[in-house]
Amino acid sequence: MAIKNKEDLLFKSIDEISQLYRSKVVSPVEVLEATLELQRELEPRLNAFITVMSEAALNKAREAEKAFVKGEAAGKLVGVPVSIKDIFMTKGIRTTIGSRILQDFVPEGDSHIYEALQKAGAIVFGKTNMLEFAYGSVHPDYGQCNNPWDVTRTAGGSSSGSASSVAAGIGFASIGTDTGGSIRLPSSFCGIVGLKPTTGQVSSSGLFPLSHSFDHIGPMTRTVRDNAIVLESISSKPGNFESIFTGSIKGTKIGVIRSLIDSLTHHEVEEIINSAINRLSDLGAEIIEIEIPEISNVKEFAFPILLSEASYYHQKWYPDRSADYANGTLMNIKEGFNISAVSYLDAIQKKREFTEKVNSAFEGMDFLVCPTSPSPATKRDPSFEDTEYDFTERTLPFNVSGHPAITVSAGQTPSGNLPVGLQFLGRHNDEASIYNAADVFQSASGGYKHPSFTQLNHK
Repeated sequence: MAIKNKEDLLFKSIDEISQLYRSKVVSPVEVLEATLELQRELEPRLNAFITVMSEAALNKAREAEKAFVKGEAAGKLVGVPVSIKDIFMTKGIRTTIGSRILQDFVPEGDSHIYEALQKAGAIVFGKTNMLEFAYGSVHPDYGQCNNPWDVTRTAGGSSSGSASSVAAGIGFASIGTDTGGSIRLPSSFCGIVGLKPTTGQVSSSGLFPLSHSFDHIGPMTRTVRDNAIVLESISSKPGNFESIFTGSIKGTKIGVIRSLIDSLTHHEVEEIINSAINRLSDLGAEIIEIEIPEISNVKEFAFPILLSEASYYHQKWYPDRSADYANGTLMNIKEGFNISAVSYLDAIQKKREFTEKVNSAFEGMDFLVCPTSPSPATKRDPSFEDTEYDFTERTLPFNVSGHPAITVSAGQTPSGNLPVGLQFLGRHNDEASIYNAADVFQSASGGYKHPSFTQLNHK
């Protein structure tokens, strides 16, 4: 497997990098050094990282290199550079959660995610930029994270730096969080693969919560198969995802959530999504149009839950440190304190009822599909106050219901060459079906496409 240049090396799949290590064509130290060099080179334009742990990562890479020389290394993530969103606790390493309030906070313990990645032998080299407290706005102290396809546009949020860095070749995976679309929306904007697993699939131990009812943790990668490799390492439930890839979706029944396509107002996105559904049909799947009752009204009962739970975690700082929050975050926290217990409990009941409606939509279907985002990447970070598009309309429903959802690029817009995401939705605990379908689709679409270094260096 020839290595032509840095770009060729850093856009390999995890499987390919693992094979290169085993055959001693390249070493973990070489790959990490190239990753850190690219991070320094692109960071002024991307603003994807809050903390980079270069020295600790290099020590870990040297250990991995020795293991490969001795023939000891086993797992596919051994020696592979990855990053994590700066919302996960890392013992002795600053964890800001994108906020001024915690700008100097150093945890005394590790999150499950950090421990799991370390145990798998991955090299965690950085903590990525994000919207403040994974909520509505980026804090001005950290600044917007930009999109490698067009650095004048946002990478999306709240897992901003995770999506931007992986799309740009800075690390082979990142771990994000998703409470209303915060893995899937930036993944869609940046053209990568982002999974929101089933509720509880990945332990939230050591995660600073936004809304415990809706929070999910998942991998962000360039290929579907890479995503499965990472999930297997961080999942709280044992599984062998390598065995699920059949290379075919022939004979499967796909439920297309028609209302979530018909409500699109961005014509290029609509055309790309319809073309993607035609491709699924060409691949041998049976396309069946379905509707999910109340899906367009989810915000009415999701927001009372999300807002009030989020405010619960800010009691120690609000209102005394109001001036330290970004304006959008502060507005949401204030609103959360205005929600009554009766309204909250009523919303919890409606959440249960909606989950059953989504369960019913799977009857006779192998999986469901819909768009991920109503538009390609915007100039600035979308917010709850955005009136042009409802960015969470196609993602939030599945945080409410807890079903697994994965986004994969469906193509690029003709006008701006910006990625558009297609979302695959599965039954509870059936990540396997959507992984296989998304992999077949990604392969049929030509595999992962990345922005060029030349493009990044000249914008």
